[in-house]
Amino acid sequence: MEAIYWRYGEEKMVVRRKKSLITLAILILLVSYYFSQLNWISISKEFVSLEDLPEEFDGFKIVQLADLHNKEFGEGNKRLVDKINGLEPDIIVITGDMLNNSQEIPNNGEVLVELLEILSNDYPIYYVTGEHEEGMYYEDRNKYQNKGTKEEYEERLRELGVTVLNDEKATITEQDSKINLYGLKEHLSGEMRIEHRLGKTSDDKVDILLSHRPFYFDEYVDWGADLVFSGDTHGGMMHLPFIGGVVSTEELFPEYDGGLYHKESSLMVVSRGLGNNPVPLRVNNRPELVEVVLKSK
Repeated sequence: MEAIYWRYGEEKMVVRRKKSLITLAILILLVSYYFSQLNWISISKEFVSLEDLPEEFDGFKIVQLADLHNKEFGEGNKRLVDKINGLEPDIIVITGDMLNNSQEIPNNGEVLVELLEILSNDYPIYYVTGEHEEGMYYEDRNKYQNKGTKEEYEERLRELGVTVLNDEKATITEQDSKINLYGLKEHLSGEMRIEHRLGKTSDDKVDILLSHRPFYFDEYVDWGADLVFSGDTHGGMMHLPFIGGVVSTEELFPEYDGGLYHKESSLMVVSRGLGNNPVPLRVNNRPELVEVVLKSK
């Protein structure tokens, strides 16, 4: 009888061990998945055909960075730099929220500055702000930043050769052909008034727009943008099959959570971003570099 009880007790112990090992394995898998979703950079490639794109720009490669939020991928962002160098872009465009609007973060913005110190040696870089950069300036609208910080920050970027587009236009030239690149600085309130801020689009050139928020796509279309680069939504943080992104800073189930969108004669590329804010959460939604290759029709 004692032998039976002993075997029974031993079997229960074996079962408990198996359950414990299975539970531990599941936890390890979940933790590994969580950290991979935050740190494993993906690359999304889009081929974009544009009317009136000069032949000289056929194959022109644009890499987009968005929503870094002071995130680092290895020391000095080495893994991110290596990914970008592997793509060999003609230009880099940045669509805002590269830092966090908080004085509680030491050396806020230094992560991006150090990244651009490396990248600006090899690539032309164009930058527009998001709400986190703009929040550094509007002292009456936030409790963290000191007045003037944004201007000093942007001056540091310009010293590195970065073109900061605060409601401005740049012209990109390949041989004798040109395209226009416009930048809308983040507009924290009120109407967009794009034509008032940027003027009218051109009749004979491709017009590309950088703007942090994708939710104004209708306004971008009405203005006449051929191609828009945007971000802000972080891919909806959690991406569900057949549903898409779940939550953004603006709304639940955002209409523009990431990818390529088409409306009338305009296209918009929305990056799922690289970093995280306000919480470090990504599910089925890895950090993203966007590579866009322009094609002539």
